[in-house]
Amino acid sequence: MKNNHPKTLLKTAFITGANRGLGMGFVKYLSGQGYLVFAGARNLTSEHADTDSIKWVKIDVCDDMSIDAAVAKISEIVPNIDLLINNAGVSKDSATDNHKELVCNLKDLDRSMLLKMFNVNSISPLIVTQKFLHLLISKPCFVINISSGRGSYQDEYPNPIGNYGYRASKTALNMLTHCSTWDLPENVKTFSVHPGGIKTDMNPGGNDDPSVQAERIVEITQAWKEEYNGKFLRYNGVLYPL
Repeated sequence: MKNNHPKTLLKTAFITGANRGLGMGFVKYLSGQGYLVFAGARNLTSEHADTDSIKWVKIDVCDDMSIDAAVAKISEIVPNIDLLINNAGVSKDSATDNHKELVCNLKDLDRSMLLKMFNVNSISPLIVTQKFLHLLISKPCFVINISSGRGSYQDEYPNPIGNYGYRASKTALNMLTHCSTWDLPENVKTFSVHPGGIKTDMNPGGNDDPSVQAERIVEITQAWKEEYNGKFLRYNGVLYPL
């Protein structure tokens, strides 16, 4: 049945990489704030049961047909998306099945592994945005690209290894976010964001709670300033130097 949730009744969000970590933090926070949340994940199980406020959507962000199918499924339910969060990503460990030397050490670098990291972390957020563009019709609506302080020359964390793949792919995401402001409609606002040192499967040494950081990132949209558009920000809305 089409448009069971009219645009006038509640806001809508779509989140990639929503099955854990920061993505799940966004799901919990936004659904608690009255959003109808479409939670995207590559692999769905019986644990991913729909509720009134959370609808699970299968999506592989590196597969255009999968993205198209996700768009079609969401379009059958709602006419628009107010908030698109490109959260899916891979780390040096998850991209290489814990053979991080393939993307971290110059002597061991593997082209296919580096390309995989750029495909997931840089190119896919841009393509997802492209394919969801016709649903981004609210005034305003937001595209949030989850980046990392690792994508900055001014990185606040120690770097004992090169970490070529992750750092360069997040730097690329920051620039792609900036470049997209030339093409996005005026009603669509976008920024990339360093979410903090979040404790997740990708970052077990993190100290920040995913749900708390998700709330802080969404608050940037609620206190929006036009100067934020296309920029790389910290989770508190402060400009992160490149």
